[in-house]
Amino acid sequence: MARHLVSGCAGFLASHLARRLLKEGHEVFGLDNLECGFMENMSDFIDHPKFHFRRGDIRDKWCCDNIHTTIDFVWHLAARGELYFCRDYTEEAIDVNIKGTLNILKQAKKLGARHFYFSDTSAEYDSFTEDEHFPTAEWMAPNTMTPMGYYAITKMAASQFVRSFGKTNNIGTTLFRYTNIYGPSMNLQRDIPPVVGSFAKRIFNGEDCIIYGDGSKRRDFLHIDDLSDLHLAALNNRQDKRDSHTFNGGSGQNFSINQVWEHVYKSCQKYYPNASGKIIYNDDQPNEARQTLVNIDKAKEHLNWVPKISFDDGVEKTVKGLWEMRDGD
Repeated sequence: MARHLVSGCAGFLASHLARRLLKEGHEVFGLDNLECGFMENMSDFIDHPKFHFRRGDIRDKWCCDNIHTTIDFVWHLAARGELYFCRDYTEEAIDVNIKGTLNILKQAKKLGARHFYFSDTSAEYDSFTEDEHFPTAEWMAPNTMTPMGYYAITKMAASQFVRSFGKTNNIGTTLFRYTNIYGPSMNLQRDIPPVVGSFAKRIFNGEDCIIYGDGSKRRDFLHIDDLSDLHLAALNNRQDKRDSHTFNGGSGQNFSINQVWEHVYKSCQKYYPNASGKIIYNDDQPNEARQTLVNIDKAKEHLNWVPKISFDDGVEKTVKGLWEMRDGD
């Protein structure tokens, strides 16, 4: 089995990836500074004999000095992904998302990696205008209209460095443009948490749900288990290829935020029958896309991957998981 370096390993996406890699028999070297990740995300595998964790920052040129072996594959999932953070603290977002990526690329070369997997974003398709075309395919960004948001710009710049560095150093590269990934262990400590988890948490706490804008914005959602399947499909199909490809990581369907609330509220009532159904509509967040909807034909064709979990089932799994984790129960 292969050796993998996973950055952001204590985060939502990367901890699920590490768990799957270990389950498949691989050896995993995890790296996280624990600013946005949490040790509890790794609690079930932290003592696994093939898992090695280091608390470190991707911007630190010595962050991988504890790895005294070659690494076959690097999965760079560490980033500042909050739209509001990248807007309000742009220099730090650049430092983490771009400079941090450059450093991990250098570490990949130093460790002898033959393939580099990178967490890009479907926000690259956001143009803040009404003349967008959906569903969006991988070739549709970047261009003169997209991306526009600060977070998306940092990820686009980093992705271009990934492609260039890979080609220059004969390292294969695979980029994933994620949509809205959700599941029970998503980070709900953000100032503006992911919407599915935020709704469930507030309902269980007897609080009113908050929607920014009128709730008509539409988002493409993908359950974390389907994303893990996509990661493993890419590993199995791309590991010995030295070219570069980008794949959308979404479901190919979307829902309005109002519809999301309806799905979550219905699921929450199974566990909390007296749940409040009140919504507070706050001012819309600036410079957010009206819609996300990706074309996943390329992943179907090249990776033989399709999402298996419907939004109904995914919300039910997420709500059930959050209820079971509530207050440590």
